[in-house]
Amino acid sequence: FLYRSPMEEAISTYSDYLQMCQEQNYDMKSSQVLFPKHCNEAHDELSRYIKKCRDEQTKRAFREVYEHLAEKANLTSKKLQIVCPKQTDDLIAEGQALHHCVGTYIERVAAKKCLIVFVRRVEEPKKPYVTVEVRNGKIEQIHGDHNSDPTEEVKKFVDLWSRKVLPMALQAA
Repeated sequence: FLYRSPMEEAISTYSDYLQMCQEQNYDMKSSQVLFPKHCNEAHDELSRYIKKCRDEQTKRAFREVYEHLAEKANLTSKKLQIVCPKQTDDLIAEGQALHHCVGTYIERVAAKKCLIVFVRRVEEPKKPYVTVEVRNGKIEQIHGDHNSDPTEEVKKFVDLWSRKVLPMALQAA
């Protein structure tokens, strides 16, 4: 670990602060912007504000991905159904319940790099069962609890969904 003197630390913090101000299109000629009374506090406050804005943008982008897809992507058989998440918290809850990392896919979904859908048992529509990742219109991953492989029944159901429902849903989105 490299030791930095208090002066080097202060310069680094101030430099970070100015860069964030520039990225936020602040008036870089304003003395209030250029010379905050308490630089560390101004830096931390601006950093928190930017993170909050990014989080809100991500949540909005995530919801927009599924807005037009949700009704068209659903499929229900006698025992199983495909369900789309409605918000970012749904992915987090899914990952926690099934002990896998799908909760970390929020940014990827928001950036339209992949889609995540849930397989549920019809009799337990709210209970996480199997998670499916779709990338470039194809099934990339399909995992149950602790990243276990799904049953043959689930594989066949997801295969049917990916051939019959998914292409139409993606066209409509």
